[in-house]
Amino acid sequence: MPGPIPRVEFAVVGVQKAGTTALFHFLSQHSRICVPSAKELHFFDDDSRCWNGPDYRDYLCRFPRRRGRVAGEATPSYIWWPNALERLHAHNRDVKVIALFRDPADRAHAHWRMSRARGLETMDFSNAIRAGRRRLDGLAPNDARRRHFSYVERGFYGAQAERLLSIFPRAQVLMLRQDDLALRHCHTLARVFDFLELKQEPVEARSVFVGDTAAPMDEADAAYLADTYAGDMPRFADLSGLDVWDWPTARQEPGMASGSGGHAPRRGSLGGVTSIMPLSSGVP
Repeated sequence: MPGPIPRVEFAVVGVQKAGTTALFHFLSQHSRICVPSAKELHFFDDDSRCWNGPDYRDYLCRFPRRRGRVAGEATPSYIWWPNALERLHAHNRDVKVIALFRDPADRAHAHWRMSRARGLETMDFSNAIRAGRRRLDGLAPNDARRRHFSYVERGFYGAQAERLLSIFPRAQVLMLRQDDLALRHCHTLARVFDFLELKQEPVEARSVFVGDTAAPMDEADAAYLADTYAGDMPRFADLSGLDVWDWPTARQEPGMASGSGGHAPRRGSLGGVTSIMPLSSGVP
């Protein structure tokens, strides 16, 4: 019986609610890629482990060992959770890292909807992104409540990109937009395969959008978040090299939050889309 793989060679590290499930399943269809049966192993963000001398055996045994395969996983909280990226780097300093991003206000709204659906959130979205942020005050950086109520905090992409690039060389990092995975499927996957130094293979191009039918975000909330992220957006664009200026949050005029008194629905970049899956996939 073959033993576990020696190390993981790529990881999709974020961001949450930005198409990482779709990318994971697209990658799993490549003949030279080996992924675990389940997405989100949450190994490197597990603070209960002994990280002074980590035992990787129960992690690596999740990957089928097949000769000539490139092993990788996708846990979108790695980019945000304290010390997760550093632990990944310690495991394999040559690992290739992929991160997807979406409009941060749309991401926050999708995150809130997920928390509500799981019974973790009682606040409406307007309160959750304002007064609700105080629930994080005084919590330890690795307090589990930060996973659930960090709707706004996870959208400061500039700080996350800066940390990512302080740990991994730029040549080992690929940053993408969820919009590109949705709207330029083949081109975006070709970039990913090139980045992983794999031959191009066709992956089912027919795609469907998987998302809920919840009411869109109110204009007042969108304007509030646009003001909140106004200082971070140029920083992120500069660090990532991504064109984010067609995102609704980036197009919002600063200062509009104070003048928005209505509750008109906001037009999102991809509406309720959270993932893009091939029609052949059975993943919900």
